[in-house]
Amino acid sequence: MSAGQLRVGLVGVNTSHASAYARLLNERDVADGARITWVWGGELRPDQPDAETLASTYDIPQVVNEPTDLIDQTDLVLVVDDTGGGANHVPLARPFVAAGVPTFVDKPMAVDLQEAVSLFKLAEEKGTPVTSSSALRFAVELEAERQRFRDLGALSSVVSVGPGEWYYYGVHAVEQLYALVGPGVEWVQRLTWPDRDVAILSYADGPTAVVQTLRDAAYCFHLTAYGANGLHAVQISDSNGFYGAQMRAAVAMARTGKPPIEPQETLELLAVLRAGVLSAERGGARVTVASVLDGA
Repeated sequence: MSAGQLRVGLVGVNTSHASAYARLLNERDVADGARITWVWGGELRPDQPDAETLASTYDIPQVVNEPTDLIDQTDLVLVVDDTGGGANHVPLARPFVAAGVPTFVDKPMAVDLQEAVSLFKLAEEKGTPVTSSSALRFAVELEAERQRFRDLGALSSVVSVGPGEWYYYGVHAVEQLYALVGPGVEWVQRLTWPDRDVAILSYADGPTAVVQTLRDAAYCFHLTAYGANGLHAVQISDSNGFYGAQMRAAVAMARTGKPPIEPQETLELLAVLRAGVLSAERGGARVTVASVLDGA
């Protein structure tokens, strides 16, 4: 698909991401002609606008009764419905993937790792590009500072901090770590308290990472890396920057057919989160990522 107008469907409005994507695509045109042309509401949240309000605010032409009503008039679908912390992501995405519509799934891709595996398998069978990520992977601060991190030399440790609970919000802190270091985590060991989590992620051939999710501290995303030549820290706060870059990556996928993240990396990241859940349930025992992936 060449550059020019690209018709984007929006599935779900019960998250702040819906308004962010609509504003950036339809008001600011951050992705070269890609615009949301229809929206489906689904379950509502009192602190977020309903589909009709979102459509009126951001000049979205149509509000549909069912997510698949305009499936044949869709070049890219954004599945952002937040019901059950992402429990409906895969069921809502499945008909679009089956029909060959490039599909972006909001974070976390799935609550059940097996569902994510099944969606990527369907995508491979149908030749449909699919991607899922936290927007923190596309933080402009990380990209701007990438050379500074390279100058550290071989990394010994990386500390990644974010807000919220482990699985639903911890995906942000883990994904910003992956944006810097990449995949390859062997095992996870997580300790949890009512107001915070601390997890160790061990790379086979790389640094030891510490991921913290804090519920009793100011809302922030922060990354510090320690290497042979020093240390460097960055705070991530430009939400327009990371949401905009995330949407450009999704639109580029729709136009080229190439997902910005390899499916296996997304599955590994979900397995890391699941391993953290299992570790805490087992009193902080180490849980290998391979054992979680094998179980899926």
